[in-house]
Amino acid sequence: MPTPRPTASASAGAETLTPPPAPSSSPATIPGLFWDRVKRWGPRVALREKNYGVWEEFTWATYGERVRACGLGLIACGLEPGQRVAILSEGRPEWLYADLGTQCAGGVAVGLYTTNSAEQCGYVVGHAEANIWIVEDQEQFDKAMEVRDQLPELRWIVVFGPRGLRHVDDPMVLTFAELLEKGRDLERVQPELLDERIAAIDPDDTVILFYTSGTTGPPKGVMHSHRSLLDGIEPLVPVADLNESDESLCYGPLCHIAERSFSLLLSLRCGHKVNFAERPETVFRDLPEVAPTFFFGVPRIFEKLKARIDIDIEEATWGKRQTYRLALRIGYRRCRDQLEGRASPLWLSALWLAADFTVHRKLRQRLGLSRARSALVAAAPVAPEVVAFFRALGVPLREAYGQTETGITVWTPDEGVRLGKVGIPLPGIQFRLSPEGEVICKSPGMMLGYYKNPEYTAETLRDGWFHSGDLGSFDDDGYLVYGGRAKDTMVMATGRNVAPQNLENMLKASDYIMDSVVIGHARPFLTALIVLDEETVSHYAQRHGVPFATYADLATHPDIVHLIDGALQQVNRRWSDREQIVDFRILRWELSSDDDELTPTMKVRRAFLCEQYAELIEEMYDGDV
Repeated sequence: MPTPRPTASASAGAETLTPPPAPSSSPATIPGLFWDRVKRWGPRVALREKNYGVWEEFTWATYGERVRACGLGLIACGLEPGQRVAILSEGRPEWLYADLGTQCAGGVAVGLYTTNSAEQCGYVVGHAEANIWIVEDQEQFDKAMEVRDQLPELRWIVVFGPRGLRHVDDPMVLTFAELLEKGRDLERVQPELLDERIAAIDPDDTVILFYTSGTTGPPKGVMHSHRSLLDGIEPLVPVADLNESDESLCYGPLCHIAERSFSLLLSLRCGHKVNFAERPETVFRDLPEVAPTFFFGVPRIFEKLKARIDIDIEEATWGKRQTYRLALRIGYRRCRDQLEGRASPLWLSALWLAADFTVHRKLRQRLGLSRARSALVAAAPVAPEVVAFFRALGVPLREAYGQTETGITVWTPDEGVRLGKVGIPLPGIQFRLSPEGEVICKSPGMMLGYYKNPEYTAETLRDGWFHSGDLGSFDDDGYLVYGGRAKDTMVMATGRNVAPQNLENMLKASDYIMDSVVIGHARPFLTALIVLDEETVSHYAQRHGVPFATYADLATHPDIVHLIDGALQQVNRRWSDREQIVDFRILRWELSSDDDELTPTMKVRRAFLCEQYAELIEEMYDGDV
C-alpha cells in the first residue's frame, strides 16, 4: 500500500521565520525543551489571556518564572518524582504553569474534564492516586471537596481562582498564589533544586496521563513519556508549518491530547503564540478578536460556525441572500477544481476574486478566520459537506486523524484535500489493516501503555503495533477512509452491515440537528434518535411563527418534526433503499454528560442511550417484523 508523504507549503510572509531546531540533546525532555525556549525567546509574547474583555500578554520570561515557582511550590508541598498532580480547569495560562511545573518537579500531570461530575473526577483522581489536586474555581473546588474523603493519597487541593473561597479555613487547601509563593521561598533556600529535578528526568519516564473519555466503560489512563510526546509531534512540524508569527486559539480541554499537542507541545517546538478564550462558550466571540492563523476544532465547532452563517443569511435582505448564493456557487465550483487537482479557468478565477472581495472575505472576518493559513478538523468524523462549505468560503480546512494512544498519525496535505478521506500517513508512521478491516498503527508517538491495566495494554499493543478498534481502508494513493468504530458496526436482520457514523455525520451536517443516533442492529430497517440544535431551531421557530417556550415544545411541534423530516430525507436520497432511515424520534431534551449520555468530549454513549430510550426505540419498530 503506497503511503505518500505530505509536503509542507510555503506561507506568505514567513520566508525568514522557520521553526527552531529541536534541542541538540537527544532524546529531549519536555522541561528541557521548555527552558531552551525560555532562554531563546525570553522577551517575546508566548501567551495571551482574555480577562473581563481585555487581552493580557505573558512573555516567555514570565512563563518561565511562573513555571519555576509552581514546580518548586509542588516540591514544597511534598511532591516526589513519579507522583501525580491532577488539574481540573478550563484552558488558561495557569493550566500550563501547573502542567509544566509538575513535569519540572519530576511528577506526572493528569488532566480532568471540567464537565465531569464529582464522582467521575473522584474516579480519575483516585485511580491515578494523585497527591495534589489543582482546581480552577469554586465550582470545581466543590467537586474536590465532595469526594476528597474517598481519596487517601490526596494531600493538597490548590485553587487557581479563590473568589468565593477566601474564608475557607482548611489546612488542606491552598490558593495558586500561595503555592507560587511557597516555591519562591524554597528557591531562595535551594536555588538549584528544580534544575536538579529536571536533570534527573529520564526521557522514557511517564510524564502525562491522558484519561480517555470512557465511551464504553470507565476512563483508561494512557501513559505517555517525554520521548513519545516529543517524537510524536516531530512529524507535525513541517506539515503544520507554524512559526513565531503564527497565533492559535486555545478553547478546548487541555486534558485532551489534541489541545495539549497544539497549545503546549507544538507551541514549545514552533514558537507560535497561544491565545486563551475567555471561556469555552465565548469562543465564537473570541475568534474574531484573535483571528488565529492556525485554528483547530472538533466537527461540532465548524458545524456551529456554518449554522451561524446560515442564520445571518436568512435574516439578510433578498438582494444580499442572492449575492451570497451566487458567491457560494462560485466558491463551490472553485473548490471542486481544487479537489480534482486542476487549475480553474481564468473566467472562474476572476469571478472568485470578485466573490471573495464582496462576500467571502467579509464572512471569514465575521467568523474570525480571515487570517487562517490552516484550519484543522479532527477528534471525530466530520461530514464532507462541512469541509466543502468552508473551502468554498476560502478557509483552508483539512482533516487529520489520530488517537490518544498514538498522537496524530494522518494529515491532509495542503493541495491534497479529498472529501470523505482524512489524509495520508505522516512520515515515520506505519499502518496496516487486519483481515476484518481494523486500522493498526505503529507510531513514534506511541503510548507506554494503560496505567494499572496490563491486560488491556497487551490486548491493544502487540509487538509495537496499536490495534485501534477503528475500521478503515486505504485508497490507491494511501488516503485513509475512516469506517467508524468496529464495536458500533450494526448487523441488520437482513444480514447487511451498516456503519452508523456515516449516516449520523450527514444528519449532523444539518443546521437543525445537534446529535443523532442511528439504530438498526438486528432490526429490519434503520431508525434514528435526533437531538435538536436549540439555537438554530428556535431561530427557525421565531421566523416561522412556531410558538414555543421550552426545548420540549420545539421537539414536539408538528412544524419542527416536519423540518427534521426534510433534513432526514435529504440524507436518505444519498443512500440506497436498504440504508435509508425509515423512522425517527426527536428527544425532548438535550443530551448531557451529567446524565452519562455524552462523554466529556461530547461523544454519544451509544449503548447507554439505546438502553435509556429503549421504549422510544421499540415504538418505532412496533408492529414490524
